[in-house]
Order: sequence, then C-alpha cells, then structure tokens
Amino acid sequence: MKRVLASAVGAGFVFVGVGALVAPKRLAAVFGLPSADATALAFVRAACARDLILGGLVFGSLDDRSALRRILGWGSLVGLGDAVLVGAVRGIRPQLALHVGGFVVVAALALAMGPDDPAEDARPGTPPH
Repeated sequence: MKRVLASAVGAGFVFVGVGALVAPKRLAAVFGLPSADATALAFVRAACARDLILGGLVFGSLDDRSALRRILGWGSLVGLGDAVLVGAVRGIRPQLALHVGGFVVVAALALAMGPDDPAEDARPGTPPH
C-alpha cells in the first residue's frame, strides 16, 4: 500500500512538472501567483524542473524503502517552501492550502515508511546493508 501511495506522490510531482512545462500561466494561477508576471512564470518553470526530478527520484527509489523515505521526507519540504514563497509574495491565499496540504501528505507518507530495516530493504541476491 505504501508503494502505491508513493507512486501516487511521484505521479503528482510529474503531473505538476509537466503542467508547468505545458501551461505555465495556468499553473502560476493554481500556485497562487500572477500568471502575467515574468518573475512568477520563471519560478513556475523552475518548479517544473524540480518537480519532474523529484517525481523521477520517487519512481527510481520505489524498491529501496530507505531511500524512498528520505526522498519523500526532503521532498515534502517543497510544499512548505512553495507556501512560504507564495505567501511572502502574495499574502494569504486559498492556494496556500494546496502547498501546505502537499507538505502534510508527503511528510506523513515519509514518516509512515518507518525506520530503516536492512533485511526488508535487501533485494534478492544482495546482502543487507
């Protein structure tokens, strides 16, 4: 189940990244940023690359729970960082709930992965680390 949830998080990162690539003005509005502002669009394009990379990292680590937990844990800070940045530039907006909600969901999943268990992370044919 955790693998399915992690896959959904990875897909979410990829979805947002592709959305920023294909329709940056639309995604700027979803983020809570002005869609006609060049600086806001630059941020959205940077977020595109960041989110595509995070999605790739999540998918690439599905077979390594320890790495996946760390990637999700650090990746959860993306939502918190986005909320702080958007809030600082635009003030309190309903879109902040999306960013904070993303942080909470991804952080909770990272915590749900539990502590490292070398025996569980070992793939067939590899010794535990």
